[in-house]
Amino acid sequence: MFEYKDERFYVFLIVSLLLIIGLTFIFSAGSLQAVRIGKTEYFFFYKQIISIIIGFILMYISYSTPLNAYRHFVVILYFATLLLLCIVFLFPDVNGAHRWISLPYVSFQPSELAKFTVILYLAHYLDKKDEKIKDFAKGFLPASIMLGILVSLILVEPDFGTAFLLIIVSATLLFVGGMNIKHFTAGIAFSVPLIFSLVMMGYRKARVLSFIDPWNYSDTTGYQLIQSLIAVGSGGLFGKGLGNSSQKLYFLPEAHTDFIYAIIAEEFGILGALIILGLIVFLFGLGLKIAVSHIDRYKRYLTMGLCFVLFYQAIIHLCVVLGLTPTKGIPLPFVSYGGTAMVFQLFAIGIILRSAEER
Repeated sequence: MFEYKDERFYVFLIVSLLLIIGLTFIFSAGSLQAVRIGKTEYFFFYKQIISIIIGFILMYISYSTPLNAYRHFVVILYFATLLLLCIVFLFPDVNGAHRWISLPYVSFQPSELAKFTVILYLAHYLDKKDEKIKDFAKGFLPASIMLGILVSLILVEPDFGTAFLLIIVSATLLFVGGMNIKHFTAGIAFSVPLIFSLVMMGYRKARVLSFIDPWNYSDTTGYQLIQSLIAVGSGGLFGKGLGNSSQKLYFLPEAHTDFIYAIIAEEFGILGALIILGLIVFLFGLGLKIAVSHIDRYKRYLTMGLCFVLFYQAIIHLCVVLGLTPTKGIPLPFVSYGGTAMVFQLFAIGIILRSAEER
């Protein structure tokens, strides 16, 4: 067992606390949602427990696996992810998006695997290239092309939230890895108009307009954001009490997934919501401390990348709930309902714990 002075103890403790809080609010917010679709009130709660059990099994496996072992599968994993991201288009869309591979008794999102693939690829690439990363043709360009292919497929699904998450995580790792600042600036200059044009197309344009003025679209695309803000605002400082949310009574869609932080703020108040944020920030800080303590560049970037993807995902979720960014389907790590996401997150924690042991 981990010693209490060991970062691994606190990482495991924080993750366990977030899981308990998540299960509590998945039952609180998800029971009515389950009844609405003809299931028992424990439907989402039990499914999440199963996901957590599978996640803990994979956490143990990843904790028991030497970090260098993953390097042998970089190429295989990249093309396997590429194939899976193509296969999703063979399955029926869910709410207008091809994000799931649905098989008997199980379904999963390849975009969650893509998060690990991108981080592993960059960690391996940055270590292998070393100072060559500063060269445009030999460093920056090949990485941009390889990552761009995966991100493009995710955009086509469409899943702009995950694509945006992978872009900022990749940019962060490339910057930390020593990429030439001129190439970094040029990449941003090239990407911003492209991202803007993509954002202002189809359903994303409607989301941006409703983000700017949700009250003007209160019956359509602005409805979810308005209900989220009502939930957060009505909670006050100390909240209405566990189980006493009114917004989960079919007012706020996806209350147990993409907007679970709003229900937490309504029932636990601003103080409770800040405690959740504090736990996530503390977890991120512990992960970065483990990452920077590595002399081995590959292990440092692998650990750092996993920390960034979990932290950025949490920040995006909070920003969506608070109306600071257009609505995206990004779950809150370790808290929101979601099978594939939960399994990936616990697998990532296993790697971070292993990283702490290999220092």
